[in-house]
Amino acid sequence: MISGLSVNFKFLSERISQEVKVTVNWLKEFLDTDEIDAKNIAQLLTMSGTEVKKVEYIGEKYKGIVVGKVIEYYLHPDADKLSVCKVDIGNKILNIVCGAKNFKKEDKVAVALEGAKVDNIVIKKSKIRGVFSEGMICSEMELGISSDASGIMILSKDYKVGSDFAKSAGLDDVSMEMEITPNRPDCLSIIGIAREISAIKKIDLIVPQYDCTEEINVNSDIKILVKDYSLCPRYSAKVFYNIPDNNSPMWLRNKLNLCDVRPVNLVVDLTNYVMIETGQPLHAFDRDLLYSNKIIVREAEDGEKIKTIDDNNRKLEKGMILIADEKNPIAIAGVMGGKDTEINIATKNILLESANFNGPSIMRTSKKIGLRTEASNRFEKKIDPVMTVFAIKRFEYLLKKITNHDFGKGICDNSKEIKRQRKINLRLGEVKKVLGKDIGKDNISDILTGLKIKNRIKGNIIESTVPSFRFEDLEREIDLIEEIARIYGYNNFNSTPPNSILREGEYSFYQRIIRDIRKGLCNIGLYEVINYSFVSEEVKKKFKLDFEDAYKNTVKVLNPINEDFAYLRSSLLPSMTMNIKDNINRKIKDISIYEISKVFKKKLKSKLPLEINMLGIMLTGKMAAKSWYGKGKNCNYYSLKGILEYLYNKYYNLNSLGIKEKEYKFFHPIISADIILNNEDVGIIGKVHPILLEEVDIKQDVYYLEINLDKFIENIKNKKQFKTIPVFPSIEIDLAIVIDENIENSKIEEEIRNTETEILKEMTLFDIYRGEQIKSGKKSLAYSLIFRDNKRTLKDVEVEIIVQRILENLSKKYNARVRDF
Repeated sequence: MISGLSVNFKFLSERISQEVKVTVNWLKEFLDTDEIDAKNIAQLLTMSGTEVKKVEYIGEKYKGIVVGKVIEYYLHPDADKLSVCKVDIGNKILNIVCGAKNFKKEDKVAVALEGAKVDNIVIKKSKIRGVFSEGMICSEMELGISSDASGIMILSKDYKVGSDFAKSAGLDDVSMEMEITPNRPDCLSIIGIAREISAIKKIDLIVPQYDCTEEINVNSDIKILVKDYSLCPRYSAKVFYNIPDNNSPMWLRNKLNLCDVRPVNLVVDLTNYVMIETGQPLHAFDRDLLYSNKIIVREAEDGEKIKTIDDNNRKLEKGMILIADEKNPIAIAGVMGGKDTEINIATKNILLESANFNGPSIMRTSKKIGLRTEASNRFEKKIDPVMTVFAIKRFEYLLKKITNHDFGKGICDNSKEIKRQRKINLRLGEVKKVLGKDIGKDNISDILTGLKIKNRIKGNIIESTVPSFRFEDLEREIDLIEEIARIYGYNNFNSTPPNSILREGEYSFYQRIIRDIRKGLCNIGLYEVINYSFVSEEVKKKFKLDFEDAYKNTVKVLNPINEDFAYLRSSLLPSMTMNIKDNINRKIKDISIYEISKVFKKKLKSKLPLEINMLGIMLTGKMAAKSWYGKGKNCNYYSLKGILEYLYNKYYNLNSLGIKEKEYKFFHPIISADIILNNEDVGIIGKVHPILLEEVDIKQDVYYLEINLDKFIENIKNKKQFKTIPVFPSIEIDLAIVIDENIENSKIEEEIRNTETEILKEMTLFDIYRGEQIKSGKKSLAYSLIFRDNKRTLKDVEVEIIVQRILENLSKKYNARVRDF
């Protein structure tokens, strides 16, 4: 079996969609309902285009864990590092042995009762050093809440003794892991998913409203300079002074943990919380570490460097968006902040950034520096710039709620005029035509309203206004029809084939010839290979394609996924040679392969390349397998030429075949030629250069031909012509001549064909001789000539006259003489 795929495809791990996690309790905060059936919602979301990949009931992990209070404890009588605790769990007092030292009397703790499963261990009543223990007091790490294992988890005083721990801590929840398609950045948030559920289930959406119009650019002590609004349409910020030194409350940490975000500190946790909730990334700078009160949004300079908060020094390029103060860069916009302005345990004042950046630019930057973050994943999908100020207000509201501290007014906002509303007229007739069902205009209006698309019914048209958060993906009438279909429910439509006239398909003449060529080549023992249409810079140079006019105009790929895919190939030769190498490496040395594929060349005054259909044939090793009746015969140039003659004889005739000597860098200098069809170059044929084969580690001769199929098929007659079987006998003459060594066989054959006679039907070179009986610098060529007349029986004398005329012409032109031995 011949192995055909030779290119080592290196996959670049890039997801076109993005996975997000949400929790049911968090969604319920924005929906006017007390109950949500997670499985039902998961099914409905999936059917509407937002795939729910996994539903996990978090509360199940905390079964048997309750809130307890330490009412008494003393040192274990037989272990200095253990304590014996009396713990009140509401309905009884438990005796529990504990190894932690960070608790005191009256502390409230999480208690795992008998039968509960903690850290994959089932809790049982047992004796520890002779003291009976009836449960386990848990640490945050044991409960999977954080990595803190320094002591047991101390709960706040508002936890009720005996209550279910998961419910009290907000862990009695269900998480849903979703895959969001790139055209729906609005769903990369809790609010976005809640909006989808609201539309599907017809539940009212509850989104907090913040009146921030009076405080924009009022009492703000910072200035924002945006150098290019095409890179940053909007940049909003606010300074928060004297932030109290509070830890993140447990409800906040738990919500982040359930969404796979690691809690860090109050400010960072809130920026992550707001990003998950609203979809708008935030970044906090330490205000006191900024050089000045001026923030500059600009392009990076080539070679400019910044140390990011992951402690990596990153070299930037022109075109990347940079956030800077008046002295230094402070963040790679939309990707990661700088180390020098990172908030820390001493931070008291922060500058909160909430901005909107150019999506394609963020994607290019993230790819070039090899850094993808939750923020960059969102920005590259073109999020809604209207959300920047809302996100700041949401952050402020939560920070004030946690710290009970007022941070005053003063949001600084710099943006170009943002036009984020689009009007689309939706024709009711078109909705019915596309969906095949009359849904009803009132129903359609309700669906659009549920999607927050303002609309007004006006006759048979619904005038619709697309909201800002759907501006990127709702552009045409058909987009609105798709929205109607998915919210109405694809399962509510009957599957019916479209009404159309069915026509039997047929192959074009070109396609029929290609299929016939494939079939013919397979019939004579060749295997087809399929390769990628790309080559690397290294391969292009190795095969010396740039030295040949016909192959040097290669097309460079603008954004190749790796170096092996840098250019579109201008010849099938490199790929097929690598097929040979791969098969030889697998101990397959007798190989006969062909490939029919496109090659590409630069086209003048056109952005698109010229595409040419090409046939490549490559032979190496033996043409026939070794068997009891023979050892097999090695292929050679004439084996390849025989296949070429087979193709010419099948679609034209041998008189139209010409082979003209021409040297190519990738062919052996002596065995290298052009293939001619009706006086036009249509391909190449030759022996692959031994030095080239040595470079790719092939240690046997390889022969290759390549034909431009577009030219080859162009002149094939559409109708088949049939000829009767010859009635009259033929006369076969063997003719052996001696000529100079440097005279090509093709020239002799051409001269013989040019002899004015119609009765010469076939000519075959069957022998080449060099030896003692022939002078040095000479060679002998022997031909078999077949003569026939379709209307009568030829006489020997007629053929002798023609042969004599051939010899005279060859003698005059090439000083040829008849071999006399």
